[in-house]
Amino acid sequence: MWTFTVLFDARPPFVRGSRGGSLLLAPLGDGTVLSELRTRLGTISKVPPVIVAGFDFDAGYEKAIREACPDAERVETALSFAERCHSYEPSDRLLFADPTCFPLDPEDPAFVTLGAEEDPRWIKHAVALDRGNQGTKEYVDADRDGRVRGIQRYYDAVTWPFATGVACSLVPVAGLRIVRGLPAGSLAELRRALVAAGIPSRDIPLERGAVSLESERGLLALNERVVLDLARRAGGAGASNVLPAGRDTRVHPNARIVGPVVLQDGAEIEDGATVIGPSVIGAGGRVGAHATVAQSVIGRGLAVGPGTTLRHRALLDNPSDFFLPAPEPEEPFELGELESWEAAPYEVEAEQPRRGFYPFIKRAIDIAAAATGLTLLAPIGLPIAVLIKLESKGPIHFGHLREGMGGRPFRCWKFRTMIPNADVLQRKLAETNQMDGPQFKLKRDPRRTRVGAIMTALNLDEIPQLWNVLVGDMSLVGPRPSPFRENQVCVPWREARLSVRPGITGLWQVCRHDREKSDFHQWIYYDLLYVQNLSFLLDLKLIAATFVTMAKSGAVPLSWLLKPETYGERRTTPRGRESAPGLQDRRTA
Repeated sequence: MWTFTVLFDARPPFVRGSRGGSLLLAPLGDGTVLSELRTRLGTISKVPPVIVAGFDFDAGYEKAIREACPDAERVETALSFAERCHSYEPSDRLLFADPTCFPLDPEDPAFVTLGAEEDPRWIKHAVALDRGNQGTKEYVDADRDGRVRGIQRYYDAVTWPFATGVACSLVPVAGLRIVRGLPAGSLAELRRALVAAGIPSRDIPLERGAVSLESERGLLALNERVVLDLARRAGGAGASNVLPAGRDTRVHPNARIVGPVVLQDGAEIEDGATVIGPSVIGAGGRVGAHATVAQSVIGRGLAVGPGTTLRHRALLDNPSDFFLPAPEPEEPFELGELESWEAAPYEVEAEQPRRGFYPFIKRAIDIAAAATGLTLLAPIGLPIAVLIKLESKGPIHFGHLREGMGGRPFRCWKFRTMIPNADVLQRKLAETNQMDGPQFKLKRDPRRTRVGAIMTALNLDEIPQLWNVLVGDMSLVGPRPSPFRENQVCVPWREARLSVRPGITGLWQVCRHDREKSDFHQWIYYDLLYVQNLSFLLDLKLIAATFVTMAKSGAVPLSWLLKPETYGERRTTPRGRESAPGLQDRRTA
């Protein structure tokens, strides 16, 4: 059984002219899209590729492909390839790749899964998942008359399952030969046609994202990532840095290079020219005298004319020797911007509080405390298990699926305090819920057993959570571990509370004072305060406050744990000065 590589090629709208420009021939870092794509697929198949062009081409195009890929088996159109599929054996597999959906990371786990030896009858697709702003999408739910009934939010990692691009597909030849009339040249269309034909398939998400090379900004963003990575490996991108990529390059002494710039074989920068990186000058490319190139890509053998300016553009094909750039796009973009389904720009990360080494210290404390607690409390577990079994049928422990740090799901373990199928009964009791937020609570919950009520009052049901702490799913102190159903209400709150491990106890657990009323607003407030003020001293205070609240069955004032200025409170009148009659000190949070 052989695996043959088939690479699709395209001419997106931003590739001007037709003399030989194409996506596979576009410069990418110190090589081309073609060379980089072969490198990334090399772990699956090292067989010389077949190049399938989705357009009519001439001898110039084929010559350029042969120069970039001397061992290419064939260069042909999609129609001729479809007719040639019968030349492969039914036991062979074809590894299709479409550069318009380009994986961002060459070490994406999807490549390992794609090349794994499994049932050869299955088709496997490496797909880019659709992504929304801040990981969410919102849709208005309306009735038949168009009246708004509500707004539903969908989260990328949990409730939004749509693929928007196919990077590569591993397809058994048997399926292609039996199913006639399959499209060739588009993996998205091929995927739909194979599924419609009833051939079993599996989608493998590209965990580290992909970029759309159908747009100019996509190619620029990908080159930005690759060039910056080359600069790091070369020892860092300084203010002036020409990366050692090509041979026979020439840079005039009066030329200025600012930032990381890749010069491929034979590239030339003439007198007085300025090149601002990250930029790529393709093999044989030229920047004319006193021209300016800013964060752009110049294709093989192309030139920017003297005195002209090229900014945030990809010059891939033009019949003239000197290129006058087209007008700026109607909607200007900054380098690094990506399409909606692409991963975040390489250099931009979400702002995170600086916590130094404390998270590592906190983890060490959690392990030591959890191991000690499980050892000391082990004798209590046996009588509790006996009482649970004597009162009702079912398991001793109950593991509920919760979201941990980063949204990773885990089983949060407790001693079972309710009757079997309590989660099913919760839907029937939803109208009697006493809470205003997504959590569910009843003062006298009919699902709770008598032993469970005693354990809940004494917090003995949470002893098994020490195991979650020991294995790293939880911490002693942190936000309450919650299922996705409860976490989806507020996006900033969800992101903040999932940036740390959930805890057995926490700020909301000890400070909440509206337990018998609606306290969802307090839940959000206290979770965000904890994440913003995470420290060893705060965790120590919270552990002590937990024992206080257990003994007194009340709430601890927030001022015992954090300084008022830490959480935004201030006095409106100077200390020592009495307020005017009838007025009280007001506090703002």
